[in-house]
Amino acid sequence: MKMQWFSFLIVFLGIFSFSNCSLSGPYLMWGHEKLNDLKLPALIEADEQSLSTLFTEAKAVVVFIRNNTNRLDGENYPKFRQLVNENAWTYLPQHTLAVEPFNYNTNVEVINLVGQTSQQDTEIVALFKDSVTIYGEGEVLGILAYRDEEIHYMYKREAANEEPTTTSIAPTEEPTETNFIYRAPGKAILYTTTAPLLNMEINDQMHTLALMEHDKEITFDDRNDWSRLNIGFKVNNTRLRLRFNFTLSNYHYWSLTAVEVEYKDIRNSLPLIGEEPVAPEGFSYRCSSKPLFFRSEQDNLTIHDYQIQPWMNGFDRFSDAYHCVGFVTVPILSGLFVSTILIGLLFLGILAIMDIKTPNKFETSRSKQLTFTVQE
Repeated sequence: MKMQWFSFLIVFLGIFSFSNCSLSGPYLMWGHEKLNDLKLPALIEADEQSLSTLFTEAKAVVVFIRNNTNRLDGENYPKFRQLVNENAWTYLPQHTLAVEPFNYNTNVEVINLVGQTSQQDTEIVALFKDSVTIYGEGEVLGILAYRDEEIHYMYKREAANEEPTTTSIAPTEEPTETNFIYRAPGKAILYTTTAPLLNMEINDQMHTLALMEHDKEITFDDRNDWSRLNIGFKVNNTRLRLRFNFTLSNYHYWSLTAVEVEYKDIRNSLPLIGEEPVAPEGFSYRCSSKPLFFRSEQDNLTIHDYQIQPWMNGFDRFSDAYHCVGFVTVPILSGLFVSTILIGLLFLGILAIMDIKTPNKFETSRSKQLTFTVQE
């Protein structure tokens, strides 16, 4: 009976497909023990609180994305079917999730499934079991979802210049997202757990702007030794654009140096204050303890808990990360201090043992003298 239910659900997963660039449903989730609490009645979508709790409590999340609309048949994925049946699982037929795991878990791995069905079947099982080996049984959440190609908005702008006809529809504003993943596909990614915070002087008054909504169209200006990641935001129905400037050294190390802010008639360049994010080309940079802070006169931009990578050479996910945590930290200093005390005590103990002197003469039966006690 359980196998029949799985085959029935897997058919539905193969029928549905959607065309947006974020995670699209339906969703099949398995692996984590808390999924038993996410069993929902029919036609009821998972709410934000349930999903955020699930994503937070999981030690790791592995997202498998199918980029095509071919039917996902249980007969073609026998290893995957067995993997799901061996774990707690749930099926969400909804189109989108109220929240996505990227904002609630730092150990999120996204795998785009390609190739033949047998290859995908083996890849899902192998990669999920690798994560279970690292994080433990029942601690890893697996998600099977979809990602289709996003609309190229250049066509919308060209269509806006044409004369309207009786069947044409007036162009609308480009859609925005309320997540904090800024991706120029195959070129650069900026990820942060909170919205960037911009303090800016407008009309002789300071304003604090939380950049919550960003355009889907993000571009990357690529040059030989410098580049810019261009992200557009919507603030009070007005466009604001941030341009993050990167430089590439002769030793193929990239660094983030400044950000340019464009808002209404204001054009300002904010240099980075503090240590620059630096990593070799082909690596990302991750920091959760120190924010990115750009400042020029009164204006400043702050980004907390971030990961960033330019010049991605066609890849769509982060490479191995360089971290901002230095070698000398409080735990390391505490360990060195305790180790020094223990080594000192050991050294004193060795000196004490070496200072012990044994007698160089021993009495024998021949050399032993007889003594008499005379009492009067």
